[in-house]
Amino acid sequence: MAFRNYVIVGLSGTTNSGKSTLASMLCKSLPRASSICQDHYFYEPDDPRVRIDEDGKQNWEELQAMDMDQMMKDVNSWVQKNQTNKERTYLIIEGFLIFNHRPLTSFFDKKFFIKIDRDTCAERRSKRIYNPPDYPGYFESKVWPMYLKNLDDIQDQTDIEFLQESNDLDTMHEFLKKTILEL
Repeated sequence: MAFRNYVIVGLSGTTNSGKSTLASMLCKSLPRASSICQDHYFYEPDDPRVRIDEDGKQNWEELQAMDMDQMMKDVNSWVQKNQTNKERTYLIIEGFLIFNHRPLTSFFDKKFFIKIDRDTCAERRSKRIYNPPDYPGYFESKVWPMYLKNLDDIQDQTDIEFLQESNDLDTMHEFLKKTILEL
């Protein structure tokens, strides 16, 4: 890869796999690093752009539930501001569907996807509060089936490095940091 003054890394994975925590750790340990979190682009709960499934419930596990146009504008803005820097800068883009939005994938110099098993995912998700809150059965009817569908949709991207999450975030952080600094 030809040298340029910025690096953009995609950090995706299962819900509650540690993406946000690792992005925060990377921003603190990499020089001149910042992040963009896909979670900040969810539409409001009453927004009609969020699809209602056949069960009459909103589906928050698909791209249609997020303002990806605004996210793309923010990424483009970051690139514009950082392409004339004299020193290398880093942008960590994290989110559970960032690789499913094909226009966004063209920005990534490196892509990581963190996997966790279904039981760990369900346990961690049950301890979090969402807006709107998960209704009974949401994990089983939406979260996990949509995760499997969304994961299947990115299998053609052979440049994604799949990682198995462990409880040792420090080890994962050091691996990611080392790999990113070598880009």
